[in-house]
Amino acid sequence: MRSPKRHLGVDLGATWLRVCLTDGTDILSETRLPAVSWRQTPRVLQRILRAGGVKRVDAITLGGTRLGAAASRAELRKSLRALARSVRVCPDYEIAHRAAFGSGPGVLLIASTGSLAFARGVDGKSRRAGGLGPLLGDEGSGFWLGKTAARDAVLRSALRLPDPLSLAHAADPVRATAALAPRVLNARLTRARRLREDAADHLAALAVAAAKGLRLPVPVPLSLHGSLFKNRALKTAVVRRLGRVREVEPRVSAERAAAGL
Repeated sequence: MRSPKRHLGVDLGATWLRVCLTDGTDILSETRLPAVSWRQTPRVLQRILRAGGVKRVDAITLGGTRLGAAASRAELRKSLRALARSVRVCPDYEIAHRAAFGSGPGVLLIASTGSLAFARGVDGKSRRAGGLGPLLGDEGSGFWLGKTAARDAVLRSALRLPDPLSLAHAADPVRATAALAPRVLNARLTRARRLREDAADHLAALAVAAAKGLRLPVPVPLSLHGSLFKNRALKTAVVRRLGRVREVEPRVSAERAAAGL
């Protein structure tokens, strides 16, 4: 009898590296480690597999953030071939969409350090909006909120935020700036509330742009993903702007979705 196929699902985030090994039906092991760069990932995954007595799997599906351009993804895919017969490397939003909707239609809206929307229609066609990074985009994101508030002298003083020059010279300026977002979102000041409403405008616009031209059910299945949506006021404001939507919680974690569960 042929042995079950082993599939390794990997969620390479900015903070955590999450890994799930399955036999196609059951979970064989799950691991969570601090995130590493995409160049270090093959060595880390090799150690994880060897610790479980596995040298090679049938398939690896890795969804990651900060993977860079297509050339970087191709290099990572090539590096992982020693660990699996089949390797797929994709953006993290694709496995987050799969975690929420499986192979079905829906709109995924991400609001964390960055911002992005990814939608798939009933016919399988898909579209992305945003996700351009802090230099060219990420409106409504944690970075955008922190940057905008830090440059507002009134908010900076009232919320005791670092000055922009200090943020610019931080070890990780993007992360340090995005870390200010909860203070802004939770503040009761009128200026902070206006900034939160502006963020909701930007995020809702991303969802609309991603869904444009796609065939989607009505109400539109919507999954909100990312740390900013822990703020109930922001979440409510975004949903209100989008109208007829049906919120969908993820069925499984991203790494389990990547592993085919």
